[in-house]
Amino acid sequence: MRRKKGYCLFILLFLLSGGAVLQAQMDPYFTAITHPVPRDSAMVMALSDFQVARYTPNFFTGMAMAEYGVTSRWTAGMMVEGQKISGLPTTYGGLRFNSYVRVFPHDHLLNFTLYGEYEYLNEASLYKMEVSGFGGEDLSGPLPVARRTAAHTFEQRAIVYHDWGRTNLAFNFINETSTDSGTNNFGYTWGVFRQPEYMAMDMSTGMAGMADMPGMSKQKAPPAFSLQRVGYGLEMMGALGNTDQFGFDWHRQQQYVGPLFNYAVSKHWSVQVEPAFGLSDVSDPFVLRMGIGYSIDHLLHRGVR
Repeated sequence: MRRKKGYCLFILLFLLSGGAVLQAQMDPYFTAITHPVPRDSAMVMALSDFQVARYTPNFFTGMAMAEYGVTSRWTAGMMVEGQKISGLPTTYGGLRFNSYVRVFPHDHLLNFTLYGEYEYLNEASLYKMEVSGFGGEDLSGPLPVARRTAAHTFEQRAIVYHDWGRTNLAFNFINETSTDSGTNNFGYTWGVFRQPEYMAMDMSTGMAGMADMPGMSKQKAPPAFSLQRVGYGLEMMGALGNTDQFGFDWHRQQQYVGPLFNYAVSKHWSVQVEPAFGLSDVSDPFVLRMGIGYSIDHLLHRGVR
């Protein structure tokens, strides 16, 4: 029954989506994490990747994600994921539960965030939320065996970021700990992004929802095909070995880089795409990352301003 529910969620994901927006209209990246979700706000996201595999058939992966701002500095969320390998049935990949806290309440030159995620996955899970350790991660064994084999890990991230107006720079150091063996695999992701001018219009005051208050004029939305709705940047992720061998070993580790584009449909809806290219011998040659996200302000206090 649980497996059937997972299939239904995965199919719904692809019907609703094509892809991803992390942190809705705040964090534009597919793998890097920066700002917490605003207090009492929710972000609902659908993510989908098409991956050209190096040694196995090509495949699609997908994830549905929801996050909630418990406080202005503390965010909690969950994810469900799955995949469709060419020639094989759609497969449920598992669940992820995450929480992260911004350490300091005010902006500094470098803002620090601590992140934790419990991954209740199986070995058929192929979505690239991060890469770590050594070697590739494509499915190499029989699918029925992989989806019955647990792959439970606890992921930790040390996150630093800073905003210069509309421009964000972020870096995440990643440690994945296997709950079965206790081994640690390391990775990283970083990105730089120029936020759409349209999304920065109301945020420049630092007071979300100000335009909705009586007596305050609303900023007129730009035309549908205006460049003010477009954001752009660059993102890179890769592996950094494990506790036995830490650092770069380029030919044995996955490394990906790609340009990132964001289109602000409205103040609440955003779509995103990133063509990522594998740089090493064990990386998939190409990953097309796509996405759509929706933000909900004042989720539990809709009438409060």
